[in-house]
Amino acid sequence: MDTAAMLEVAHRLARVGRYNESLAEYDRILEANPGNTTALEQKGGVFYSLGRHEDALACYDRALKINPHLLTTWYEKGYTLRKIGRYAESITCFEQALALDPENSLAMANKGYSLNELGRYEDALACFDRVLETGSSNIRVMTSKGIALLGLGRNREALAIFDQALGFNAINSFVWQHRAEALRRLGRTADAEESLRHVTGR
Repeated sequence: MDTAAMLEVAHRLARVGRYNESLAEYDRILEANPGNTTALEQKGGVFYSLGRHEDALACYDRALKINPHLLTTWYEKGYTLRKIGRYAESITCFEQALALDPENSLAMANKGYSLNELGRYEDALACFDRVLETGSSNIRVMTSKGIALLGLGRNREALAIFDQALGFNAINSFVWQHRAEALRRLGRTADAEESLRHVTGR
């Protein structure tokens, strides 16, 4: 049994959207080797693609029970939990990933996104600043930092970060929308309406 070849076949099937065939291939691998954490993690990814989030989480949990030092599995579990609104649990997973790799920008950013959702804006800012201090021009992180600043009432700083983000991508409607909110809070109604035109096209 060439496990590596079977994993590649399963992965390739998932990439082209043949999810059920991919799952069957992963099941064949796991029947022969229930402890194959790569198969469990990748099977979890297929379940995620199918919207079967609880099944995905079960795969990640099985893999982590076998080996609790799987960085990408902690990240994928956290990402799945964040997507279904289980933010506090997702933060725990991202922290586990960061314990294994403190410089992991994906885990740091996603921890910040979950903290924003919980209204923990100061903690979220610390995450976003860690990502951005490397010179990153990640527009998603910059925008999320602006949202955290809005949450803290630091509207001028929020406007500045939204403008900075638009310097990298001037057609991002998500940024324009939040920029309009910052302007509105600053009493600049006409400027806010102008920003919203970039969202509505009118």
